[in-house]
Amino acid sequence: MANSENSKIKILLLYEYFMRLVSGDSSEQGATMQDIITYLHDMTGTEFERKSIYSDIDRINACMRLLGKVDPDTDWIYREGRRYIRGDVKGELTLDEARLIVDAINTTEFTDSGLCEKIKLKYPAYFQNGYKSLVSHDNKAMQKPISLLNVIRTSIDEKVPLTFKYGYIVASGIRAASVKVVSPLALDFENSHYYLIAVDNNEVASGKSREESIKRYRTDRMRAYGYCPREQYLGFTSQKDKILEKYLKNSVDAYASSDSYHVEITLKCSDQKELLRAFTGFTEDMNTKIISDRIDNGEIKFSVETGLIPPFFTKLFKVGLYKDVSLTIGNDKARQMYKSYLESAISYL
Repeated sequence: MANSENSKIKILLLYEYFMRLVSGDSSEQGATMQDIITYLHDMTGTEFERKSIYSDIDRINACMRLLGKVDPDTDWIYREGRRYIRGDVKGELTLDEARLIVDAINTTEFTDSGLCEKIKLKYPAYFQNGYKSLVSHDNKAMQKPISLLNVIRTSIDEKVPLTFKYGYIVASGIRAASVKVVSPLALDFENSHYYLIAVDNNEVASGKSREESIKRYRTDRMRAYGYCPREQYLGFTSQKDKILEKYLKNSVDAYASSDSYHVEITLKCSDQKELLRAFTGFTEDMNTKIISDRIDNGEIKFSVETGLIPPFFTKLFKVGLYKDVSLTIGNDKARQMYKSYLESAISYL
């Protein structure tokens, strides 16, 4: 058997077997020598001797040490009792990481869940015994959104303006669409949606500064997109990260303002749990700094850095829905704007 053609590929099959079909997780049971012999026979039709398999395992271990895939003086494949176990390879996905990725894919609407099958095929040992993801769905991503993301990434990398029609989704169609010409800066992901952050070239042409012309566009509301190389790219070649950080700090629920404000807020409630519900509900996804923590006495004072934009005032309004929670706004401009919003809402009743 040693001189057969199949013996030359046996060592490669052994590596493939342990890499893909045997988990590096210590909770798995590994493989018996008979399991290995059966696998090799199924693949090649050849019955290999145990002694030759022992030698190949030693060669694989030596190779893994030489490549730095395992620590020196450490065997990648080793024996525990009657079973052969393998250790982790440096840099490979762990069982928990692979399953976390599959769960994330299956619970994200825009992602093609067919990616899960590719991961499962690459790491079959991680998905044995009928493993099912946390939540599955049948919403398959269309190739068009995937293509759009690739176009946007290329536009960002190569600093080429984009043009597209942008409107509102009504009954699966786009209404009131207008043509945009933008200079892409980055992709953002919030509330289960991708957003393009870009400089609006048309607003710059009308006299606004580039920073004032930064906007965020939801990618599922974009149609008829394409490169626009004849237009000037108005993105930032220096301090781009700093400018984006400032823009995102002033954002609430995908809305942004060119100005940032520190707004002090005091919440009071005799019910500690209700106070904490109101606080956590309001400050979620916001840049928050605690000023005075007197929760045991029914009060917490904090500041948020935000733009004075509609979603911020919506958050303020929601605080009033918590039972017996009082709200004090320490910024005069924010307080007056909030009052105006409330008066406007009441006028419709």
